[in-house]
Amino acid sequence: MPVTTSLHERFRGVGRELLDLLSLYDSLSVSGAEWIPVEGSSPVSAAGADSSRQVEVYRGVILYAVQGYAILVSRDGFSDRVEDASVGYIEVSEASKVGVKVARDSLVSSTAKTLEVSLLHRVAGGGGVDLLLFDGSYESFLGPILVFKGELRKASPKLAERIRGLWEHRLRVLDELYRRARLAFISKSSGKLNLVKRGGVRVRYEDREYQVPDFIVVRRILSSIRPPRPGFLWYENPYMELKRGECDEVKRVAPSLSCWYTLTYVLLHPAGKAYQLTTPGRLSREEVGELVKQLAHVSPDGYPYPLSVAHHSSRLTRSDFKSLVALLTPELETGREQLEQTLAIHGEKPSTFKTSTKPRI
Repeated sequence: MPVTTSLHERFRGVGRELLDLLSLYDSLSVSGAEWIPVEGSSPVSAAGADSSRQVEVYRGVILYAVQGYAILVSRDGFSDRVEDASVGYIEVSEASKVGVKVARDSLVSSTAKTLEVSLLHRVAGGGGVDLLLFDGSYESFLGPILVFKGELRKASPKLAERIRGLWEHRLRVLDELYRRARLAFISKSSGKLNLVKRGGVRVRYEDREYQVPDFIVVRRILSSIRPPRPGFLWYENPYMELKRGECDEVKRVAPSLSCWYTLTYVLLHPAGKAYQLTTPGRLSREEVGELVKQLAHVSPDGYPYPLSVAHHSSRLTRSDFKSLVALLTPELETGREQLEQTLAIHGEKPSTFKTSTKPRI
């Protein structure tokens, strides 16, 4: 069905509202934060890792695959690369009490992060690496503690233990890496309200104070700097702390890891985008400035080159995943009636993937 006139007009109406909202954002005043310009770069050897995942609900199981890739770039330009993958499944009956989506997302996300950490350990195993780069936030790599200790443990102890095993392995490897190199976590998402709720930043419009996501604060500050200058955001309280219960769990497994981390936003190229940077420990303003110089050295286009290579090299397309799943079809055939009934209960739609009837060669 083509786009109707009604839908087109609705979009135009929403577009006008968004322009008004963006205009309001540009009028906000921000206090308690400043942009610190950083000139030049510092030579550094850096490694980065990323992964890609796909999931298929198939004959009573949630089949998943994660493909990971890591690259090390030395100071003289030499590079080393490693790759690995993880494939597994969750029985739908095992996940039904907490919901297919919760079980799937919790296990697959933990599998992906654990694979990325393990790949960085492999590629940096020879030592001599100054900076290890992760795609995501520091806090996200330390989770999901509450998931496997709370409702999931009560509903599905077996699944909770699988996630706990991944989590403990990931933290032990992070603990070792933290003792050997600087860890930097780069996140493209900035929709949380860390700056105004935890960082002491205040946002006002006329006589009213607003609670706005971080990206709005960063956008407003950068819009006042022309031309944009590479650097980082420094504000009243850039130090975040894990919740006490979470900190105790982390320290039990990884005693060297810090329960405190520094959170800021960085711009690594005048024409680039601002990204969230989190790093374990409470770094001084000067230490953050030096870290930004190191990041700038490996980010000629405004985003860390090792993470960019790892992202594109690990990409697992839906088409490729379906081709892999098709390898199982001669043994598994069709018959998902009981699965469709379970998915309907939890609001999930069964996949449209069809099994092949062709014989294997």
